[in-house]
Amino acid sequence: MAILSFTDRLAFLREPGRWRAGAQLAAAVAIAWGVSRLVGLPESFWAVMSVLIVMRPSAGSTLEAGWDRVRGTFAGALAGLAGVWLAHHGVPMQADALAIVLLLAFVGAAVPGLRSAPVAALIILSAGSLPGHSALQVALLRMAQMGIGVGVALAMALVTAEYRAGARFDAGCAALLRGMAKRLLALAAGDTAEGDGERARAALARLTVLAGGADLESRWPWRHRTVGAPKDAHRQRARTMARLMQDVALLGRAIGQQQPASNEEIAKAARASAGALAALADALEGKAMAPDLSVLERLAARHASRDDAARPLLAAPLALLLEDLRALQATRAAA
Repeated sequence: MAILSFTDRLAFLREPGRWRAGAQLAAAVAIAWGVSRLVGLPESFWAVMSVLIVMRPSAGSTLEAGWDRVRGTFAGALAGLAGVWLAHHGVPMQADALAIVLLLAFVGAAVPGLRSAPVAALIILSAGSLPGHSALQVALLRMAQMGIGVGVALAMALVTAEYRAGARFDAGCAALLRGMAKRLLALAAGDTAEGDGERARAALARLTVLAGGADLESRWPWRHRTVGAPKDAHRQRARTMARLMQDVALLGRAIGQQQPASNEEIAKAARASAGALAALADALEGKAMAPDLSVLERLAARHASRDDAARPLLAAPLALLLEDLRALQATRAAA
């Protein structure tokens, strides 16, 4: 068994771009701390905390995380101020704080954008830990520091982002489509082994996250956007990709049950489906124009007919696949 030298083990540290995200985050932390000190805010590290929470590699995903932080902190600050008011009117402070945090924890779990609300409320309810400031002053200070942190993180992501969420989303969709096409080609050759479904589901989950950032980026005034395009075009595409994965899984089971290696009609359906998926992947990457789905259309119609060579088990999966390929093509044009 080969033993790698110490320098070979550390070779991954020299990979291009490995240190980029770290440098971005470190620079944003230093700038947020410096701005907070410059304007004279106490406990400048609260701004640093906001940077650490919201900073992402792309500007769109940073804006999405920053907006969640803003509304969560605002809601938590209001709840914390309400708790302080109740404590001044005779409600025991510990019971008051526990009830508010429990309520906000429940709401934050149900509404992901409010996950930071319980933390903000606790900061306000423990305002006594900052001498010389009232609860209201602490709330305003924390919100100002949070605003500095979010603003610095977004500015840094805009200026130094390694990629745009929209481009990375398209690349992820194309890679997932190619994986589906590869699986269908394997089935056409008679390989009925199970594919790596767990990895595909993880890739789909990453696409769903990227879709939110891509939709935010597309709404920026300096970005070109098709007139009349829906605001959630990338999210729609992510949902269509999820349906396509289900369609391909259904088609794969139907093909696997009919011995495609010894049946040219079955193998032809698998190859045509794989070709349509690969062509759409090329279109997403800008390597080709809109894919030609005519072959798949004819096959779907043939297997749904009363033709002697028709395979009824393939009719529904092919029709579903064709419908969702058209939907993906339409959402791509809109985005």
